[in-house]
Amino acid sequence: MPTAESDRESVPWVLSARVEPAPNSVWTLTGTVRARHEIPLSFRIGGEIQARLVDAGVRVEAGDILFRLDPRDVTQQRLATEATVASARAEHENAERERDRLGDLLVKRLASEQDHDRAVTAARAAEQRLVAAEATLEQARNAILYADLVAPATGVILDVDGQVGQVVSPSQAVARLAEDGPREIEVQVPEARRVDLPTEATARLANGAGPANGPASAQVTLREIAGSADPLSRTWRARYRLPELPSEPGLGTTVTLTFETARGVSGPIARVPLGAILERGEGPLIWRIAGGRVEPEPVELIGIVGELAEIRTDLAPGTPVVALGAHLLLPGQAVRVLER
Repeated sequence: MPTAESDRESVPWVLSARVEPAPNSVWTLTGTVRARHEIPLSFRIGGEIQARLVDAGVRVEAGDILFRLDPRDVTQQRLATEATVASARAEHENAERERDRLGDLLVKRLASEQDHDRAVTAARAAEQRLVAAEATLEQARNAILYADLVAPATGVILDVDGQVGQVVSPSQAVARLAEDGPREIEVQVPEARRVDLPTEATARLANGAGPANGPASAQVTLREIAGSADPLSRTWRARYRLPELPSEPGLGTTVTLTFETARGVSGPIARVPLGAILERGEGPLIWRIAGGRVEPEPVELIGIVGELAEIRTDLAPGTPVVALGAHLLLPGQAVRVLER
C-alpha cells in the first residue's frame, strides 16, 4: 500500500523563478537603405526591344532614352491613320457640298425637305468621323514617341530586366529607377512587435558613412508601415526617414535600427526565463505556482533577450512560475519547488 512518504516522493521537483518587470525593452532590426521613390519603368505600348541603352547601377537624367522599341509597326500605323484622316476629310467636304447644294435646291422648291435633312445628317456624321480619325492619328503619333522609353526623373537604375530582342507588352516592367531625393530605411517588423513599434529609432550604417571612427548613427523617424502583413513571412514592412548625413549612404547599405519600447505601452511587459515558456499549439503559456500546485497562464510572447523571454501578462511582478520542466506538467498538478 502506498505510504504518504512514497506519495510525496512521486511529486516532481520544479525549478521556480519569479515574474520580473521588464525594463525598457531594447531590440534591433536589420534593414537596408532605399530610395523614397522607386519607379518601375515600362513601355506604354508593346513591341520588340530594338536597343537597350542603360545598365544597372548607371545614373540617368530625366529625359534620357533608356530603351527603344522597333518603330516599324507604329510607323505603319501612323501612315494608315493619316490615310484614314485624308479619306474622312474628303468625305466630310463632299457631304458639306451636298448639304449646301440641297439647301439651295430646297429654297427653289426643287428638292424635298426630307432629302435636305438626310444631307444635313450625312454632313454631321462625316464631320464626326473626321474628328475620330484625327484623334486616332494623334494616338498613332504619340505611339511613335512611346517607342522610346525615357527616364521620368533623375536617379539611379537599380536593375534591368529588358533585353534586346525581347517582346514586351504594355506596362511590363523592364527596369527600376531609384529617384534622387530622400533616403529611407526599410525593415521587416515581426508581428509581435507590430503593436509597440516605436516611431523613433537609432540607425547605425554598416558602411561607415559619416564619422571616420566608426559606423554612422542617426535618429530616424517612422514614415509608414504596411497595412497588412506579408502572407509568406508574416512580417510588416516599415520605412523610417533617414536624415541627411555628411556622406550619403549607398542604396542597399545594411542598417541596424535600435529600438527602445517603454514598459507598459500597451499592457504590462514582464520577463521570465526562456525555459518557462511552453508552446503546445494553442499559444504560449507559463505555469503559475500557487499552493504547491501549478496552473497554466496564457501569455503573449514579445521577444527573446538573451536567456530571458519578454512577455505580456497580467501576472503581478514577483509571482512564482515554473522555470524548468514546464513540458512535463499538467494543470492542477502538485509540485515541489526548488527556487533559483
